[in-house]
Amino acid sequence: MQRIPADQGMLCHLIQHARPDLVSKIAETQQVDTIVVGLGRQGTRHAGLMRDYGTTVTAGIAPGRGGQRIHETIPVYDSVADCLEEHPHVAAASIWRHYSSARDAALEVIEAGIPLVMLITEGIPLRDVRDILVAAREHKTVLIGGNTPGVIFPPEGIKIGMLPDVFYPAEPKPGKFAPDGVTIVSRSGAILYHMSDALASAGIAQNAVLGVGGDGAIGSTFRDLVPMAMTFPKTDLVVVAGEIGGSQEELLAEDIAAHPEKYPKPLVALISGAHAPAGKTMGHAGAIVAPGQAYGTFASKRTALEKAGVPVVNSQYDLISAAQEKLGGRTYFEVPRYYEKMKQTWEAPPPKSQWGTLVTRVAANSLLISGYPLEEIVEKSSLLETAHLLIKLDLPKPELLPELERAARAAALAPAPPVTRFEGEDISAALAKSLLMDEALFKVSQGGKDGPVGKTISALGRFARYLAHLIGTEQALDAAGSDEPFRGIVYRAVTGETTYDEKRARMIEAMIVASVDHGVTPPSAQSALIPASARASYEMAVAAGVGAITDVHGGAGAKAAAFFRACVEKARAEKMELADATHALLGEYMRAGKRIEGLGHRIHTQDPRRNVLWQLADEAGLAGDCVAISKIVGDLFEKVRGMSLPINVDGVIGAIVADMGLPVDLAKAIFVYGRVAGLSAHYFEEIASQPQMRRINFGEAVYKGKERRSFPR
Repeated sequence: MQRIPADQGMLCHLIQHARPDLVSKIAETQQVDTIVVGLGRQGTRHAGLMRDYGTTVTAGIAPGRGGQRIHETIPVYDSVADCLEEHPHVAAASIWRHYSSARDAALEVIEAGIPLVMLITEGIPLRDVRDILVAAREHKTVLIGGNTPGVIFPPEGIKIGMLPDVFYPAEPKPGKFAPDGVTIVSRSGAILYHMSDALASAGIAQNAVLGVGGDGAIGSTFRDLVPMAMTFPKTDLVVVAGEIGGSQEELLAEDIAAHPEKYPKPLVALISGAHAPAGKTMGHAGAIVAPGQAYGTFASKRTALEKAGVPVVNSQYDLISAAQEKLGGRTYFEVPRYYEKMKQTWEAPPPKSQWGTLVTRVAANSLLISGYPLEEIVEKSSLLETAHLLIKLDLPKPELLPELERAARAAALAPAPPVTRFEGEDISAALAKSLLMDEALFKVSQGGKDGPVGKTISALGRFARYLAHLIGTEQALDAAGSDEPFRGIVYRAVTGETTYDEKRARMIEAMIVASVDHGVTPPSAQSALIPASARASYEMAVAAGVGAITDVHGGAGAKAAAFFRACVEKARAEKMELADATHALLGEYMRAGKRIEGLGHRIHTQDPRRNVLWQLADEAGLAGDCVAISKIVGDLFEKVRGMSLPINVDGVIGAIVADMGLPVDLAKAIFVYGRVAGLSAHYFEEIASQPQMRRINFGEAVYKGKERRSFPR
């Protein structure tokens, strides 16, 4: 369905009353940010239902749970203040806290300047309600509730609270909504569903439904909300759904008589409880008829409203007739459309089992990290910026970069753990051991909103030290100048060079960034996620992922580098053209039953990372014979074998490593180094958004992160 723009609906109209400054932001983004305060069973459940309906649930608030995510996509903060630091344009909140703590939650939201507040909590003590009402008046907050079912705006596809999706908007053309229709303002939640069905059966649309709340003392009443609804240009009729008990309806009638200019639109009232016995509680505090009083009864309310010129009905059938009369018989949609929607809703099959990740979307010939194409990240981003993107799902602000550099550098300069690499031991196994034995990294806190980034940045710094220790380049690493960027630290650790070379350092960093992640399904990611589900330590989980990087997974680059060098040596030794030597060696490998590494991919027919690495190597003057072979080897392989296996990122990295004159096994070290950032992201996402000890079906993973977006520079 094509919903109406956010700034053209009733919700924005209500926000305008308290915070006109937010309306321009809503118009700019076409998004109304909302938060859920209180993440018990009901708050958490309805946060998901609100999001599924179309509401932008920006965050949840639950003290002590900051850094987690609910429903995999909704971040949780310890306080409203923490949330507003990251999301300053929150316009609405729903409060689901227990009545004993609802006061403090409501005051926190109101005093933070959030203009529209749904107080879902029932039975809040009157002394607490008093404090909440005083704060709401002081801050000009539109407070709805307590004990409200919330509000829903069908043409906008937004609901805040627990109202179900049974209300139908104006639909001038099939699939296109409009903001016109009837606004319902109700004291009762349950009666709304019957009213909705009654009106929809006559083709009468609802542009907004506002549940004022059923407690005896509440925030906005009929006298507050009905005039607001009537000033919305697209509201043609307001229906007040009242009930016995209290005096809201009588006070509304009194206000209509005294200030008719505030009520320029037609009004119909449906009052329930005509046969309720006096003095008996009828479900909630607002539905009690006070014995012997001249207010609160069905008769007193009907008399007062009719005296003010408002027709009063007591059944949905009479409501249809009264609404049709006030609207002059106007209809807003084809009635069969409503019934078809309800049929689809009730007959819809249960959703397929799936779980979500916000980190990386993997598709054929496409890799997105939080919406950014990885090839653009490789070209334009540093390793530390990429790590921040993986963990926080957005790029760091420029002023944060020096701090990231300092943290990574400090971690790299601390002594390495006492790990010995056995003869013939895989570099990934030795790196995993180093991680498990590193007391310095273990002491780095991962708590708080910035803890995961701090831990990951420290790990990347430590890996430079591990690698230098294991391959004997610590002297070069320690010679780094104080003004040298972190990529210089990495360059020295990888190459052992004592003189910094910006072009070579940038090339190595680009290859590392190209290796950071490939989603949740590679063996390394799976190996990290399983211990993360059991809430193993960061070091244990990431070490498990690193240890899964073997010659089978992650070792192709080194073997490709050796093959390319062999091709170059053959060409030189036998005075052959590179293409001819490569063609001949491919044939020899085929006849010997040897595998050609670095070709083909289980997902990509053209690995999105290869071209940018070739480009960077060319621009840096580092592309030699091996890179030249890497550009033609796929075509030559097809001629020899008759199969199309284009070169993948491992093959390109192997070619560049070979042309740079580095030991071929460093291609694997580069892959491991990059993958640490992605493994860290999956670890922190798992512990933040998934239940403990879950049964993980990796085939059910679905990317739920940001859509494709261009890198900002």
